[in-house]
Amino acid sequence: MINHVLFDFDGTLIDTNELIICALKESVKSVLGKEVTHDDLMAVLGKYLDEQMKYFDEEKHEKMVQLYKEYYRAHQDTMVKKFSGIDELLMNLKQSGRKIAITSAKGRGGIMHGLELFNIKQYIDFIVSAYDVENNKPHPESVYKALDFFKCDKENMILVGDSPYDIQCGINADIKTALVSWTIFSPEKFEGIRPDYILQKPSDLIEIVKVKI
Repeated sequence: MINHVLFDFDGTLIDTNELIICALKESVKSVLGKEVTHDDLMAVLGKYLDEQMKYFDEEKHEKMVQLYKEYYRAHQDTMVKKFSGIDELLMNLKQSGRKIAITSAKGRGGIMHGLELFNIKQYIDFIVSAYDVENNKPHPESVYKALDFFKCDKENMILVGDSPYDIQCGINADIKTALVSWTIFSPEKFEGIRPDYILQKPSDLIEIVKVKI
């Protein structure tokens, strides 16, 4: 019985892709004077912010993190969107008695702002943010925290995400995984990583959960 669902946040529930890319490009260009390439984006997207900026420059990463956060906060209310069908998915899961958590590489403040902006906070039972773990995805620590909070078995849980780090995290924790088809990651980033399911649309998860019951 799958009755506990873990969601990544950025790129899975909330469409922050454009804002994240713009914030990355602007902060890197401001500090280093260089353009961020597509290959750069594929190398850093989905990772934690400090790691992203250290990829570009170890010594100057703190300044880029600061500028990134400033740009993100200034534009989040206008550039962030919600993926179609997410409201219905979360409502259905909640009404059917499922427990819902977020495990994200984002800070708690950013997660809460997004949840409140799109009025979906009421569906979330637990949050594991970037600063609640010592080991980042694909390490399974965030899943272990959710398992401990819900006091459930691994067989009762599924992780839904858009990045190879999400899926590998679920695999490392030995729980079911589902990759969303609206990921911005290229297929080669998932080579050797096999999710249990691929969601073509949010409502596909409802059918998967129902089948497992």
